[in-house]
Amino acid sequence: MKIATFNLRTDVPGDGENRWQCRKGLVLDRLMAEQPDVVGFQEATPEMAGFLRRYMQGYFCVGCGRERDFTGENNMIAFKLDAYELIALDTFWLSDTPDVPGSRYANQSICPRICTHVVLRRLSDGMQFHAYNTHLDHESDEARVLGAQAILRRIARDLELRPLPLSLTGDMNAAPDSPPLRALLGDARVRLVNQTPNFPASYHAYGTQLDLPQIDFVLTQGFRAVDAPVAWTRAECGRYLSDHSALCANVELCTNA
Repeated sequence: MKIATFNLRTDVPGDGENRWQCRKGLVLDRLMAEQPDVVGFQEATPEMAGFLRRYMQGYFCVGCGRERDFTGENNMIAFKLDAYELIALDTFWLSDTPDVPGSRYANQSICPRICTHVVLRRLSDGMQFHAYNTHLDHESDEARVLGAQAILRRIARDLELRPLPLSLTGDMNAAPDSPPLRALLGDARVRLVNQTPNFPASYHAYGTQLDLPQIDFVLTQGFRAVDAPVAWTRAECGRYLSDHSALCANVELCTNA
């Protein structure tokens, strides 16, 4: 099973030849070539999400915007229609009131932060699993830690109702040795494993900042790696797909899960 995380870089006219309108065909071609089973997107505006929903043939895309009226950027999850069935879907806000649309922590950026959650059933064998996708705050480390803790609380609650394997994809805006990642990987209730280690500069600003730490991750519980993870950075023509590399883990269900 191929599980990917992909920050698309929101559509910014100032990006010039790197803006979404110039990249979207390259992104689509790469997705169709790689055929991930599940992919968690970040920074998808309504127009970007609409493009992917329309042209990602064979995929079903779910998720809502992060603002109070459900507009704005979303953390959409896409999965293969011929391989998986959607069992459950919800979105929660990373805040003290996670079920209030548009809510956020006091000490964070103006951007509300959300986590999209689905339960999928694999049609070939009936195996079910949780998939979560998020984008932690870009300004406040405190908000990132609080957001990570909120996600862990929700996962723990969900596992009480449905004790299933799970994946958590996302742009964490935090390095592997940072407090938010230590929170995610050190929880006593949810034993997450980093399936995409050793990808420095997963955010590279279209190749201009290659000395940065990894901030994008595929984390799992109940799955094990069956092949080395890979990064999708450039299209065949050499153009960058985004200002982030997409990271893709190849995993299978643990025999004792």
